Amino acid sequence: MIYKYIIEKLNMKIHVKQVVALMVVMALIVLVGCENNDSETLFGYSKIYIPQSTVSGGQNLHYLVPTGANKDTYNYKVDTLGNKVNVYLGVTRSGLETADAYSVNIETRTDTINTLISNGLINLTPSTIPVVLLPEAAYTLPAKVSVPAGQYATSFYLTIQLDVLKTYAGKKVALCVTIKNPTKYILSTTNDRVIILINVDALKLP
Repeated sequence: MIYKYIIEKLNMKIHVKQVVALMVVMALIVLVGCENNDSETLFGYSKIYIPQSTVSGGQNLHYLVPTGANKDTYNYKVDTLGNKVNVYLGVTRSGLETADAYSVNIETRTDTINTLISNGLINLTPSTIPVVLLPEAAYTLPAKVSVPAGQYATSFYLTIQLDVLKTYAGKKVALCVTIKNPTKYILSTTNDRVIILINVDALKLP
C-alpha cells in the first residue's frame, strides 16, 4: 500500500509538471502572436505639413531660394517663355495610417512676414541685403492642393512673374505660405507654414 501511494504521488507530480509545461508553451505562443500583431499595427500620428519648412533642421521655418548644386537640383525653375519663376513647394503626411485621399487650402500670411522684418528675424545669415514682402500682385498660388488615395504627398508651385521679380534686384523677397482646413488627418502645429526667402540676385535671371 505504501508503494502504491508513493507511485500515485509520483504520477501526480509528473502530471502537474506536464500541465505546467503545456501552460508555458501556450503562453509563449500567445506572446509571439501578440508581437506579430503589434509589428503589423500602424503606429504614429498622421500629420500634414509642408516639407520645405523642415530644411533648416528645426532652427526656423525658412526656405531659402535658391538652393541646390546645379540646374537639375535647384529648388526653382525659370520659365522664360512663360515669363515666370516657379518655386517648388509641397504637402506631405507623416504616420503609417492608410494613405487615404486628402486636400488642404493654401493661404499666405503677410502679417507674419511684416512682423519678422520689423523685428529683424527673417534675414539671419550675415547679410546687408534688405528683405521686403513679395506683393500679392507678383505671384500666384493654388487655392487648394489635393493628394490622391494611395499617396502621401504632392507638389505645387509658387509662381512669380519674372519681369516683376527682376524689379527687386539687390533685395530678398519673402512670403509666408500656410496650409489650412484639411479634409482628413490633422495639421502639424509647427510645420503647417513655411517662410520663403528668395535672394533675387542669386537666381541669375535672364
